Amino acid sequence: MNYSRTLKGTLLALALSATFPAMADDNWQTCKEKQQQIEKQLQYARANNNQKQINRLNTQKANILQNCSNENLRQKYTQKLDKLTNKINETQRKLDKAQAKGDSNKITDLQNKLNENKANLQQAKQNFARFEQAAKQ
Repeated sequence: MNYSRTLKGTLLALALSATFPAMADDNWQTCKEKQQQIEKQLQYARANNNQKQINRLNTQKANILQNCSNENLRQKYTQKLDKLTNKINETQRKLDKAQAKGDSNKITDLQNKLNENKANLQQAKQNFARFEQAAKQ
């Protein structure tokens, strides 16, 4: 077994994994920011002569250039906000039901879940505001 090659591959995967979260749909990037992120990854892949990575990134870049629009992203992000709001409403409904029954274990669990969902919604709203600001530029 070639440990040198395995180690090199692992290190490359770790280095690239640090950049991939920025590609996630939940990252609230504009189309321009997505293109810039792919360009950075392409530079790194070229520097490491990783043709498979270069090909994949070029495909992603072409897809973004052809299909990405900030209006579509805005709609997608608005849907995410709606989904989080619905989760909060559903959890609140379950919490109210548990409180009516006096189920203390369920109340604690649901209250924690409700707090987590509210924090996620607040973060999503902040991210959406950042997206809107970046999309204006």
